[in-house]
Amino acid sequence: MTTSTVSGDALAEAVSRIPIRNAWYLLLYAWDMASYRGRWTAEAEASPTLLGLLARILASATRNLLRRQLGRAFAIRGQTIRGLRGRIDLTASLKRLTFQRGAAHCTFSELSVDTPKNRILKATLQRLASDPRLWHENSQMEASLRHELRGLVRLLEAVPLVPISSTDFSRLQLGRNDRDYALPLTICALVHRLEMPTENVGDQTLFALFRDEIKFHQLFERFARNFCRVHFPECHVRPETLKWPDELGCELVPAMRTDVTLTTKSLPSHRLVIDTKYYIAALSASFYGNDKFRSDNLYQLYAYLRTQEQQSPSHHVASGMLLYPTTSYELGEAMLVQGHRIQLATVDLSQQWEKIEARLLSLVASGLVSAT
Repeated sequence: MTTSTVSGDALAEAVSRIPIRNAWYLLLYAWDMASYRGRWTAEAEASPTLLGLLARILASATRNLLRRQLGRAFAIRGQTIRGLRGRIDLTASLKRLTFQRGAAHCTFSELSVDTPKNRILKATLQRLASDPRLWHENSQMEASLRHELRGLVRLLEAVPLVPISSTDFSRLQLGRNDRDYALPLTICALVHRLEMPTENVGDQTLFALFRDEIKFHQLFERFARNFCRVHFPECHVRPETLKWPDELGCELVPAMRTDVTLTTKSLPSHRLVIDTKYYIAALSASFYGNDKFRSDNLYQLYAYLRTQEQQSPSHHVASGMLLYPTTSYELGEAMLVQGHRIQLATVDLSQQWEKIEARLLSLVASGLVSAT
C-alpha cells in the first residue's frame, strides 16, 4: 500500500468529525463482537473521547468479572509450613534451617487469581487511571472515572501489578470458560497499542487509530467482512484465495486474496467480491485529486473478477466493489465491464451510524444482484 501524504492537522480535523459511537461500532465489528453493539449506547453518546469510552467499558467489564469471580489457574507456590503439603523442597529447607523449627519448605499447586489475563487487566486499569488523555470537559466526571479505575485496581489486590508488553498479549490463550474476558482483554490490547504520544489537539486515541494506513486498513477490512456476516446470513462470507488460470504452472505467480467474498447459499448463486481500501488523504481532501478512483485499485479488482470466470456461471457474472471510508462526502459509481458490475463507493464515517448501516446494506444488497 502506498502511504498518502496529508498533514497531521488535516487528519486530526477529519478524525474529529467521526462520532465516538461510530468508532466503537467499527471496533466491535472488527473484533467479531457485534453482539455487544446494543450495550453501552449511552456511554458512547456521552463520551468525548474514544479512550474515555474504552475506559468506561473496561471498568464495567471488570466489575462484571469481579461479581462472577475472577478467572483462576493453578500456580506453583512455595511456603514454609508445619506439616507436609505437596513436595518438600529439601534444598530450600536445609538452607533455611526449617527442620530445626519443626517445619519444612514445601512446593504445591493451588488455584490463584495471579494469571496473565488478570495481570494485563490490572496493569491497564492502573495505566488508564493516570493517563492524561483521559480528559473530560466536565472535571467532576473525569475525576469520578479516575476514582472508579483506581478503586478497581485496589479490588484486584491479589493480582500483582507488573509492567506489560506486547509479548504478554501474544502469549495469551483464552479457553471456552474465558468468554467474559474476550472484550476487556481486546480493549486492553488496543489501549496498549494506541498509547503513543501525539502533539495533535483533540481525541488523540482516535487520531492514533486512524493515522496508520496499514493498521486501519486491516481494521476496516475486518469490519466490512464481519458486517456482512452479521447482516447477510443468507451468504457465505469469507476472504478468498484466488489462483491465476496459468496453463504453464509458473511457481512465481503470487496468489490473489480477496478482502471479502460473498456467495449466496441458494441457487442460482451470486458472487460479490469487496475490496476495502483506506488512504489518509481520502479523509480530508477531494477524492484523489481530480475525483478519480485509483487505477491500481480498479485493476486489482478487475483481475479478481476476470481471472476466475471459468470457475462457474456465478463467477462469470460476479460483481465487485471498491469500498473506501471518508469523513466528508460520499461517492457512488457503477460500471458494467465485460459482464461484471463494478461499484466504486465510499462510506462517510462522520454520519450517524444508522445512515452508515443503511448505506452499507444497500451497497452490498445491490452488489449481490447479478449483472446480467
